[in-house]
Order: sequence, then C-alpha cells, then structure tokens
Amino acid sequence: MDTILLIDCSDDVTTSMAGLLKGNHQVVNVSFEDRDIPGKNKMIILQAHDDLDAISKKISKIRYECKFRDIPIVVVKQSEDQIPLEYYLSSGATEVLPLDAPPGACRQILQGYLIPSRKPLESETEYLTPFIENTINVLKATAQMDAVFREVYFSNDFRIFGDISGIIGLSGVSEGTVAVTLYWDLARKIIANMMHVADNQLNAEYIHDGVGELINVISGSTKKRFKGTPFHFDLSLPTVVVGSGHQLGHPDNSSIAVLIFDVAQMAFVLQVCLKPKQKQS
Repeated sequence: MDTILLIDCSDDVTTSMAGLLKGNHQVVNVSFEDRDIPGKNKMIILQAHDDLDAISKKISKIRYECKFRDIPIVVVKQSEDQIPLEYYLSSGATEVLPLDAPPGACRQILQGYLIPSRKPLESETEYLTPFIENTINVLKATAQMDAVFREVYFSNDFRIFGDISGIIGLSGVSEGTVAVTLYWDLARKIIANMMHVADNQLNAEYIHDGVGELINVISGSTKKRFKGTPFHFDLSLPTVVVGSGHQLGHPDNSSIAVLIFDVAQMAFVLQVCLKPKQKQS
C-alpha cells in the first residue's frame, strides 16, 4: 500500500486529505522532526503557516532528502494566505492547493500526481544505456568514485532542485540536450577528486568550471558510442547554471529522461533529451 505522508498537518487538514485520497493509500501524519524517509512515500503534504522562513526551509530540506526522486510535495494553504505561489514552488513544492478549493478539483490534481512514471521505451533504452554506463565509468576514472544507477523517470518540468547544473546542447544527426545536476556537497567532493585537491581548497569558481568539465567528459565519451547510428551528435560548449530550482533549456515539447545515480549516501542526476532529426522528404 502506498503511503501519503502528511507533515505537521492539523486534524482538519488530515481528515480532508484522507477523504480526498480515498483508495489504496495509507495517509499518515507525522512531525517534521520524526518523519519517515521521503523515498518510501508516494506523496508528501505540508500545511502552510505564518512562519514563512520555517516552511521554506522545511520544503527545501524535504526536497533535498528526496534525492531527486519524483516525489510530489504538495502545500495546502488557507484561502486568506496571500503569499505568492512561487514562494512555495521555488522552495521545492510541486503544487499549492487552497483548502477551500472544490474537492473534486483537488482530488483530480492529487490523483494526477499519483500516476506512476512511465518506463523507457525500447528506442529510449537504446540511447539511455550508453549514457548510464559512461556516467558510471567517468566518475570512476576521473574522480575515483563509485556511482550506482538507481532509477529513471520522465519529466516535462524544466525545473530541477539541485544547486548546480552543467548542460550541453546536442546537434547533428540527432539533437537535444544532456545535463548533470548536483547539490553542492557532492559537487565539491567530485570536483576535488577530479582535481586531486582537498575539499577545502576549492572555491565556487573551481566547482563551477569542474561541473562544466564533468558534463563535457560524460557527453564526449558517450558520443563515441553512437558513431554511425541515428543517435550520433555533435557537442556545443557546456553552460553551467547555479541556484536551487533553476530551469534548464531543454527543447520544447520534449520528453526529458531523468537518470538518478547514487554515490555513497548522496545522489545526482543526468537529464537526457535526445532524438534523431526527422528525415527531409
């Protein structure tokens, strides 16, 4: 049975959410300090309150602990709450629901987020597998770190809640983008190992440049695997974007594969959007 985790919600909100989420779901309300591991839950729901800094930090902390898993974080708020929705969304929330919204609409929104992510098609597996294998090999060869591929899901959301991303445009026989996204703590460790220096010898500029080089090496080594296939591509120069909840410039109307890797107790993602160009008639 899937668990819907409510964190620090009032009795009224707990009852309301339990009613909206009827079905094969266990609705559990816990304290933020005593919560279960986010990865075990199908959805996480929080109640907005007057302490805006506290709710923002709470959302950000939960998003971090999700380790890039596709777990919806829903904030429910009172109708008189005039805080812009973007305040909650930029902290890591997936959706904001007013408590006085029509129950039918709320139920439909919540149920939509509970639909499982689709599995890769055979044609998608054909180009994702080389990216997975080369990412693992690059981390081992350049940073002496063991990365383990955990899972993949598909997203149409350009937001990603890490701290820093390196992104490269792909063109040629096929086109798209590939990006690596990390939180600062793991980025620092990887780049320090790549540069053969201690963590405390790195500044933000070194990490920035190192992440750009990391995605460049991953993309370049994977490119060789596609030579002579419909997925072969040329690389642009890498671009690095910094800031939680930043948006990446993937092609419009594209399906983005989010590949999650574990490194010890931390995680990072590789986002891949790649498709062969349509043949001209």
